[in-house]
Amino acid sequence: MRGVSHDEQLRLFAEAGHEVRAVVPLAWSPRRWLAGASIPDLERDGTVVVAHPRYPRVPRSLRGAGRVLERRLFARAAAAALGRGPAAPDVVIAHSASLPGGLLGRLGRAAFVVALYDHELYDWAPCSPISREAIARTLRGADCAVYLSEALRRHGIGLAGPHRTVVIPIGIETYPGLSPVWPECFTVCTVTRLIARKRVDHLIRAFARLAAERPDARLVIVGDGAEGPALARLVRALGIERLVELTGALDARAARERMSRASVMALPSVRESLGAVYLEAMSLGVPSLGTRGEGIEEHIDHGVSGILVPPGDDEALLTELRALAADPDRARRIGEAGRRRFLAGRFSWRANAEAYLALFEEVSSGRATHTT
Repeated sequence: MRGVSHDEQLRLFAEAGHEVRAVVPLAWSPRRWLAGASIPDLERDGTVVVAHPRYPRVPRSLRGAGRVLERRLFARAAAAALGRGPAAPDVVIAHSASLPGGLLGRLGRAAFVVALYDHELYDWAPCSPISREAIARTLRGADCAVYLSEALRRHGIGLAGPHRTVVIPIGIETYPGLSPVWPECFTVCTVTRLIARKRVDHLIRAFARLAAERPDARLVIVGDGAEGPALARLVRALGIERLVELTGALDARAARERMSRASVMALPSVRESLGAVYLEAMSLGVPSLGTRGEGIEEHIDHGVSGILVPPGDDEALLTELRALAADPDRARRIGEAGRRRFLAGRFSWRANAEAYLALFEEVSSGRATHTT
């Protein structure tokens, strides 16, 4: 579904017998219209209807004032689209606290639930007082805020103060036909957006030191982003371009296939609410290496079902990679234990949808949710 990030979740809501409408407002500009970029006002995916109301594009040059204006225009367009439905909604869920947060006060009697993701709290809020206050106001005013992890919930409470909250992990798509294929040479894989807080440069430097001891080791970096060119230069500067593959962005299945052929999926990221990629690796039986103090620590028992390193500790990162390379049987045991942990958790989209539907029933009936 165009513009809808959680289409499987919406299909499961519909499968459970609920009427589901998605509203994805689009910024309109004369330049886009003249270029012939055409998206229909209404689309349908099975029983799920997706509306694309338009609102005027706000020039970036307006900065803070422009963000306030865009929030209002976005919310006005979304509220109007919701009002044109055959019936008023009982619950509105916004997958963002920034632009959709402007819907507060525009929804009549509908309950308002907002789902929070790490980029809003870790990237946007610290950079703009206007964005920070808008996000905090949305969290305080919503009937409930949904977080992916306890770590992210603590951060949200630190930003907005006490508000109604619940933790529901993101759904992870699995591919039954995929299973780990252990490589002949030690292979590190990372799958991520190439941005600074993912710390891929730390992984590259640690790998370069490992490769000096193990010339047959390989590193596969899947993804793209602002840091891509700098990371490519770092690889060349370290003289390891023959050992490192930067694939660029791949579709979800192709990325998972590359991960399935790795000895470890390593991402020493910081400010990470949960990190779906860690759970994706665990679903395959590939060892996950993440960072202590982040959301994934809630689901990994260090040395048993995965590996955790202190944030910014390159020596610890190298030590753990070196240990996995030296003992492939241990790496397999960790991968298998990680898969058992994944299967024992509620990480499927169906479990995610069931948790959301239970929450919707709770907030729409007026019962209190967990408040902290």
